Amino acid sequence: MNDTSTPANQAKGRNVTTSTKILLAAALTAAWASFPVIAAYPEQPIKIVAPYAAGGSSDVLARTLADELGKELGQPVVVDNRPGAGSLIGTQFVAGEPPNGYTLLLVDVPFTIVPVLYKARVRYNVEKDFAPIVLLGLAPTYLFVHPSSPAVNVAGLVRLAKATPGTVSIGSGGNGSLTHLMAELFMINTGTQLVHIPYKGASASVLDLAAGQLGAGFTTMPTASALYQAGKLKPIAVGSPRRTRELPEVPTLQESGVPNMSIESWWGLVAHAGTSPPILMRLREAMARVIKLPSVRSRIEATGVSLPEDTSAAALQQLIKLDSTRWQDVIRRADIKVD
Repeated sequence: MNDTSTPANQAKGRNVTTSTKILLAAALTAAWASFPVIAAYPEQPIKIVAPYAAGGSSDVLARTLADELGKELGQPVVVDNRPGAGSLIGTQFVAGEPPNGYTLLLVDVPFTIVPVLYKARVRYNVEKDFAPIVLLGLAPTYLFVHPSSPAVNVAGLVRLAKATPGTVSIGSGGNGSLTHLMAELFMINTGTQLVHIPYKGASASVLDLAAGQLGAGFTTMPTASALYQAGKLKPIAVGSPRRTRELPEVPTLQESGVPNMSIESWWGLVAHAGTSPPILMRLREAMARVIKLPSVRSRIEATGVSLPEDTSAAALQQLIKLDSTRWQDVIRRADIKVD
């Protein structure tokens, strides 16, 4: 039986108590050391890099967010357009910036495509080098034909393509673009051979489709809206998982007999993966409040983009992972190359 009343044992007990206090004090010091990071951030203006030229959907989204995010964080938030190589230039820039939460990146579907197309030039990994902040929006991509086309639906387009292989053309916004990859996936899933015609931008492709110079083409409604309203384009299917509220009469590609074609354009905001957890938490909480503002929601929806039910960082991460796998497979199977 131990005698704790002896001076030696009492001293030992005091030493244990003292050691415990020292350990607790060290733990508390370490914990409190992280609080100034939260309290201090941000101490300077924040930059949102939009990896495209000014005026497009991504640029509009970035500027919509910048104003309100600046108010929320108490520092100016500016948009920095860095276009080039399908978003590679801007993305590479952010990957090389200090991981301090002051340089953010607006991302969309090409974020997952570019690393596969430009392997030799890419110096980042989309899943390892970036931390998701928020999923900003989704937009359906429609399959359009000219109103005079004999293909009044997807089944008709497939029949026409199979009856005359190599004669039905399909336009895209460029080699390696999302609309190109959707065209390739459509051909893979339907067993057809369409003639891919790449353009320098989606708008040019849509103009030729409206002029009857193309057989079909994938694009979003914001790009096609004016020509559709003028009766020069006919949507025969939508790539989203469900029919859209705007055009409920247009069936999905899945409903039209094309498997594995549930695809939507999406946009999100990411930071450098090395950014400290407290700063990421601050950004995520701020963005969660910003995108709920009626003024922000209306400006986003005016571009043809809708806010998803789940806007969390986890939802964005899931989309990035899904599309990285999907488009890598399509690029490999279609043997797509870029200059």
